[in-house]
Amino acid sequence: MARILLLHGLGGTGATMQPLADGLTAAGHLTHAPTLPGHGSQPEQLRDVGWVDWLTAAEAWPADVIVGQSMGGSLALALAARGTCRAVVAINPPAPDPDAVDGLQWRRSRGHEWVDGPPLADGEEGYTRLPIDALLQMAQGCLLTVSTAVTVPLLLVTSALDEVVDPFSADAVAAGVTGPVTRLRLERSGHVATLGPERHLLVAAIVRFVATPATP
Repeated sequence: MARILLLHGLGGTGATMQPLADGLTAAGHLTHAPTLPGHGSQPEQLRDVGWVDWLTAAEAWPADVIVGQSMGGSLALALAARGTCRAVVAINPPAPDPDAVDGLQWRRSRGHEWVDGPPLADGEEGYTRLPIDALLQMAQGCLLTVSTAVTVPLLLVTSALDEVVDPFSADAVAAGVTGPVTRLRLERSGHVATLGPERHLLVAAIVRFVATPATP
């Protein structure tokens, strides 16, 4: 049995990760899928929190394995770099991108405060608009992570139909870490793979990975 923490993406809720939590619980693991600070209420709440708040909330539950979707994947990698877990699963994580930070800062300097979020996946609970400040917190947080400090085994999941994060971002993430990397490509899934048509494959892959995380 492993203690598995499941982290949702920016604007989402813990319900995004519930299908994985259910499958992993059925496999005999102890799971926790929290809703991160500023989420699950009104998008304005995201203006009062940031990367450190999300990391602190995630770190409060001791985990053997951390699974993250999108921004949750970036948080999982950040926690792995701190040595808080023995393995990590990152599902469609954005790659560190200084240009993204520059672009968001430029928009904010021109008085822009909000952006429309991507369409919610079927069954997804989340915000349909996001404050630029929250996006900037995420982008800057990704840059703060020392990728080479991620020495634990990583299962890196890429959705072929991702409409939010460029699938090639996974290549940058894989190149940056120093631990063993196992890759999984979901051919029929979009960005929120945890609610997609191949979530059963995702659960099965995580169960195998948790059992033998260093085995490709």
